[in-house]
Amino acid sequence: MKSNIEKVYSKLPKTELAKVELGIVQDIIQIFKKGRDEFTTAASMEDRALEEYSNSLKTLLQAKKLTDKAKTNAKSLGIEIPKETQRIFGLVDEFIKEAQQKK
Repeated sequence: MKSNIEKVYSKLPKTELAKVELGIVQDIIQIFKKGRDEFTTAASMEDRALEEYSNSLKTLLQAKKLTDKAKTNAKSLGIEIPKETQRIFGLVDEFIKEAQQKK
């Protein structure tokens, strides 16, 4: 027959293990919640960024229509578009390409 002390000692490792496991589970839950919140925030920022890319593409396409009109008008008048203006037209095209890739 086991003494009372032996009974207590036989239960200690199980109790200690349960406390350790409970602590780990609490840590997992806490870290998971933090990770989940960070993910949700990032997803929200990504959604907003995609919307902004879409908006910028619309605006850049408006600029492209105007550059095309300017080129047509310059050609019909027989004048050359200044190099600096041509560089800006090129930038419009580059940004449109980038915005289309982000969409």
